[in-house]
Amino acid sequence: MENSRTANVKKNIFWSYVSNIGMSIISMISRTLFVYILGAKYLGISGLFTNILGILSFTNLGIGSAIVFALYKPIADNDTEKIKSLMQLYKIAYRIIAVVIAVLGCLLLPFLKYLVNTDIPISEIKIYYILYLTDTVASYFVSYKTSYVTAIQKNYVITNLNTIMSIVTYVVQFTILIFVPNFLLYLINQVGMSILLKFVTVIYLNKKYPILTSKGAKRLDNGTKKGIWKNVRALIIHKIGDAAVNQTDNIIISIFVSTTTVGLISNYIALSTMISTFTNTLFNSFTASIGNLVAKENRVRRKKVFDAYDFASFWVFGFVFISFVTLVQPFMILWLGENLLVDDVTVVLFFFSLYLQGMTFTTYNFKVAAGRFDEDKWIAFIQAVVNLVVSIVFIKLIGLPGVYIGTIAQRLIVVAVRPYIVYKYVFGLKVFEYYKNFLIRVLIIGAICGVMLFLKGIIIHGEVNYFNFALMVVLTCIIPNLILFVLFGRTDEFSDLKNRFFRRQKNDC
Repeated sequence: MENSRTANVKKNIFWSYVSNIGMSIISMISRTLFVYILGAKYLGISGLFTNILGILSFTNLGIGSAIVFALYKPIADNDTEKIKSLMQLYKIAYRIIAVVIAVLGCLLLPFLKYLVNTDIPISEIKIYYILYLTDTVASYFVSYKTSYVTAIQKNYVITNLNTIMSIVTYVVQFTILIFVPNFLLYLINQVGMSILLKFVTVIYLNKKYPILTSKGAKRLDNGTKKGIWKNVRALIIHKIGDAAVNQTDNIIISIFVSTTTVGLISNYIALSTMISTFTNTLFNSFTASIGNLVAKENRVRRKKVFDAYDFASFWVFGFVFISFVTLVQPFMILWLGENLLVDDVTVVLFFFSLYLQGMTFTTYNFKVAAGRFDEDKWIAFIQAVVNLVVSIVFIKLIGLPGVYIGTIAQRLIVVAVRPYIVYKYVFGLKVFEYYKNFLIRVLIIGAICGVMLFLKGIIIHGEVNYFNFALMVVLTCIIPNLILFVLFGRTDEFSDLKNRFFRRQKNDC
């Protein structure tokens, strides 16, 4: 390999963090202007349409994941002809998917009035929806090229392109919000710049990676095609189930509560997404490297790497959960005011569901990298049914918090099933050890969270101000990490993780 796996991981993480810090600051300014100028109901429209189009994107059917997995080995073996053949298949498949999403999206137009619960005229809502749909469809004409870059562990190339174009987009949006406060113009700019970014990305990638424009791709051999379509069949079920699991919360809230409430929740989602760009960047940067690791290394080596990254996910996502539960409500008061808060129970349940998702990040990456798509294909349907039934029942019983009780219930299914698959098929081990460690870790994070909430009650016992909030931020940064270091600083996982981040190791993950 031209570069070690570690070198590529570090480069991906560095450039992603540089981008994320800058983009987080700019996006916060943009959202603040949006809320104060246009209001929460338009945020609700944005969040609702994002979920609706996320459901339509199930037509992806896992083809991307299956082909990217198929790319790992030919890239490691420098098999140019097979890479070209896979990319050609990917290109054709995604163009078909773009057309299917466009058709399904248009067929949904007459039903928008049943999904949107707001006083905005339905004629306006349809225009906004068409713009969101256009942006979604356009993404499929470039994503197969960016997936190749991900497979070769060069994510930072896409990150830097996105950063440049996003800055331009935000600058124009600031201008629109300040001088011509119109949601339609805001959206037109957003979609137009997004399409321009895709166009520029294609030109740049074609020039930088000539293999993306190579002609004369040969037909894939039957063995490879059989393996891809086997994974695709399994992922079809995963994708349909995932759409029902992850893209329905805002739709349920819009129907049973209001679309404006979707806007209130979207502020919390925006904060969590902002932090997730950092945490997900960290763990997604390992995905292609893990694929390379699984393709080349033995089970003992895989398990050692897994333990280090799983420990990292415990620490990182545990700290994030503690920080959100402790700080998000006073931050929202200082940022947008008390009138845009949701209740504390909803907040805790919402962030706990995200914590459970983060805690299974490593098992997911190893499962995908190993191509184990078939073993749990029906679990996604079970999750979908549990999520919908529990969410609807509880939202009728207790209101908004009920949606996230359903989300937590379905995530617990993943917590149980996904590690079992990884341990059995990737490591050849029993999974009991993982379950025991998982439960202990959740209890530890819960205890630390209780300590921080107790301190919060003492320090921020009356009106929130910048001084007591800043003090709470400092304590939240220090105390949880100090406790975790005292408890785990001498473990093998901590030592291994420290070595991976602070030593350059060739041919390591």
